[in-house]
Amino acid sequence: MNCTVIRSDNAGRRSAVIARISLDQLAEILDITEDGVVTADVRHEIVLFNRGAAKLFGYEPEEVLGRPLELLLPERFRHPHPGQVEEFARAPAPARLMGERREVFGKRRDGSEFPAEISISKFGTGPEMLFTAIVRDVTERKRFEAAQRELEHLRSQAELAEARARADERLRETASQREQALTELQTRTEELRATTQQLWQAAKLAGVGELAASIAHELNNPLGTVSLRIEGLIAKTLPEDPRRKPLEIVGGEVERMAGLVANLLQFSRAGREQVSTVDVCEEVTKTVELIGHHLRKHGVRVLPEFDRKVTTIHADRQHLRQVFLNLFTNAVDAMPGGGTLVPRVRPGHLPGGAPAVVIEVTDSGVGIPAELQDRVFEPFFTTKEDGKGTGLGLAICRRIVHQHNGTLEVESRVNAGTTIRVTLPVRPDTNVARLRD
Repeated sequence: MNCTVIRSDNAGRRSAVIARISLDQLAEILDITEDGVVTADVRHEIVLFNRGAAKLFGYEPEEVLGRPLELLLPERFRHPHPGQVEEFARAPAPARLMGERREVFGKRRDGSEFPAEISISKFGTGPEMLFTAIVRDVTERKRFEAAQRELEHLRSQAELAEARARADERLRETASQREQALTELQTRTEELRATTQQLWQAAKLAGVGELAASIAHELNNPLGTVSLRIEGLIAKTLPEDPRRKPLEIVGGEVERMAGLVANLLQFSRAGREQVSTVDVCEEVTKTVELIGHHLRKHGVRVLPEFDRKVTTIHADRQHLRQVFLNLFTNAVDAMPGGGTLVPRVRPGHLPGGAPAVVIEVTDSGVGIPAELQDRVFEPFFTTKEDGKGTGLGLAICRRIVHQHNGTLEVESRVNAGTTIRVTLPVRPDTNVARLRD
């Protein structure tokens, strides 16, 4: 098929084409341009496809010649395209720029799309009319324009930030003064809270001291009498007599009661401790044996868990026994319907990294509400029913543990049980610094 080249002068006069050239010759001429040149006939079939178009769309010319022009359009542009071409064919203008009202896109062979700038012109009339589109990929231009817009946006943001910085600078001095005043107020509030707490604790300790003095006065004399009578009975009982063992147990309990009275006094003022090498696993076992009857009576099963790697520590043996006894007794009270008591002893470390022995007492009891867990170590605070607790057991335990430079923690969930964790350092120079020989 041949096409006719039509030329118009400035006066608008037209002359006939001097020469007629073939489409192949025209394609060779158009191959020198970098833009894509695509010519289609009135049936919208491609009749010319230059090298620029091949590079742009990814097709070789022989692959697209004779195929519909819609091959080069994304799906969303295909339906309106024939109507647009017919409208352009009827229009008097010989050429126009497509995409003036909206963006135009081309579709490559691999399915990818690219933004395009398209100029379209028509030649000939009737069934011989040809439509030629000059297609230019404007991807880089779009990127440049987007970069320019981003740059303008950044400049606007920078100007806005600068204005805000100037405003902030004007407010900074006032804000700094307010912050300083707030800091001073918080510091004074913390100091007042700490002072109040100290005074409250001192008042409680003073009450404990008065109570301890009264208890010591009331109990020391009868305890002394009972102790003397028990010693007399033991002295008159032969070693092989089966009654001697129960008497010795009673004597030990009387001695422990005297120690409890002394501990009440020690809670408000320091006493004298006897430091020795202590096997923690052995002391836990002895304490369990001591209250064995109490455990069986309440249906509590004991499942000890001792790590063989646990070493001995330096501590006050009687004080540790008192700690274990208080913890076991509290655990039994927390399981009124029976349950499981698990004393664990294992190696561990203090928060500073010093080696330590960790003693955990876990019960399957009623648990402690989260809002009360921070108060269980306060003197006179108890979660037990009226008449079943004085609120001094855990307070005394904490005092003894702190004297040994250890820590005392509680973990509990309501209806899931409680774990009391005692951590005591191993080295003598770290856990007996506060204890007097």
